[in-house]
Amino acid sequence: MHDIILLRALDLTYAKEPVKFKDRMLGRAEGLMLKDVTFHLYKGEVLGILSDYESLSYLKEVVSGTLDVSKGKIKTKSSILSLDVMDHIHHRHPVNIFVTELLDEYMGPDDVQNVIEELKEQPLFRKNWGTPVKDLTRREIALILIEMSKVADAEIIIYCNMYRHLTERDREMFKSAVNNQEKSERGILLLENDIEPVSMLANYFIWLSYGQIRYDGSVKKGVDTYNEYMRRKSQLKSVDEEVLFDLEWKQDVSEYARYKHSLQRLSRKQTGLIDGLNIRKIIISIVLLFMMLMSSIVIFMDISFTGSANTKQNQSVTVPDAESENERIYYALTAEDSMQFGEQVLSHLSLVEVDSNRGDGYTVIIGDSEYAADEESLIYFNPASLYPEVSFESLLPYTSEKFVDSYQFYTRYLGREASTVIDGFNLSSSDDRHASVSGFPVTYHFRNGYVFSMTIPASDINGLYEEHGLESKDVIFRLRDGGFMILDASNETWLYINQ
Repeated sequence: MHDIILLRALDLTYAKEPVKFKDRMLGRAEGLMLKDVTFHLYKGEVLGILSDYESLSYLKEVVSGTLDVSKGKIKTKSSILSLDVMDHIHHRHPVNIFVTELLDEYMGPDDVQNVIEELKEQPLFRKNWGTPVKDLTRREIALILIEMSKVADAEIIIYCNMYRHLTERDREMFKSAVNNQEKSERGILLLENDIEPVSMLANYFIWLSYGQIRYDGSVKKGVDTYNEYMRRKSQLKSVDEEVLFDLEWKQDVSEYARYKHSLQRLSRKQTGLIDGLNIRKIIISIVLLFMMLMSSIVIFMDISFTGSANTKQNQSVTVPDAESENERIYYALTAEDSMQFGEQVLSHLSLVEVDSNRGDGYTVIIGDSEYAADEESLIYFNPASLYPEVSFESLLPYTSEKFVDSYQFYTRYLGREASTVIDGFNLSSSDDRHASVSGFPVTYHFRNGYVFSMTIPASDINGLYEEHGLESKDVIFRLRDGGFMILDASNETWLYINQ
């Protein structure tokens, strides 16, 4: 290892943008992922950084320049090759195009062609040369990325959580690759959430805890420090002890996010009465006052917004969430096809009202009649529950490829009158509650004469569980732009409700 610094990371701080509009207006940070992280990467050094996967992912993006920090800077004149299996699990191009595009960024055309000819002779590449990357296993993607790191002409290589995807035999090969990179005097950033690869491969160690540097020094001492921490953590016996454990570190990052990344302080040049006020709060107060005034006028004039408002296209059909004087209305979705309740035959993932007293099953309410249904035949759905909140686009990779290519066309019918679907599509089946598009995996569901929701195929369900840390079979997500995505894992189907 030389005393030549390839990369300087100075006071890197990153806070995720808040989901709520009010918090964005007030400049509040939702979650502080990195706080004042400073390190140097030397030529010929393997710098091991241990943390949770999410923090490492943000650190990787910041260092590689694909994410802007809230504070701090990266200084480097070196080329950086960032490698993370999770970045490519939805990549649609075949391996040959993927390899060519990656190499084009790091070497000239002649060198690229020579390297490609060599790679094609390796069994791993020869076997998968025309296979889309998304169809490979995560182990195969990891092995391809490691091979690419051997041939790409980059001075700095980032391996992010590579170790977890490898078998014991693969890990020996990975260890050899890292050692060879070190001898070639490249700078290696080894980002891992497992202490084992860091202890084996790194020659310098940083431990990030709650986005903050908790240890910075030699590998041996750092490993001992981390193991002692885990030993004490494993001795916790109650939830209360777990809450109090590491409280100082948790509070430190929380307070930092609350104050240092909230509203910007006024400069010293701004003096006078306005110094104690916040401009954004004044604006919001004025807007709220105006809205209250307009609401008062509407109430005073006794205006009723009905009739023509329901005839507009692209109208969103709100999920019913009414509450009567004595009891609340609850909902469920049919998890089986052609479920019959009296004379009503409901298609898969149709919305039904259920009684609040579940017991060993559900009481389905249709009109004035009640019907018994077991728990496995329905998916309970309460629009008021605190479901995980994500963007619709983040779930698209877990739908069918055919839907991804044309989802903007098909989703625009949500909220429109049911007749627009019935008259506008060639349908394979339809009734007053649903319509299935012929030749395309979409079924629209109707409610009160409008398109209430749509079902679409699901894919890579295991990848979805892994990415979001899910354990339950059926999952309900609340969408940030409004609505819900509900996964019926048994039938590998999504229900998209646009609220």
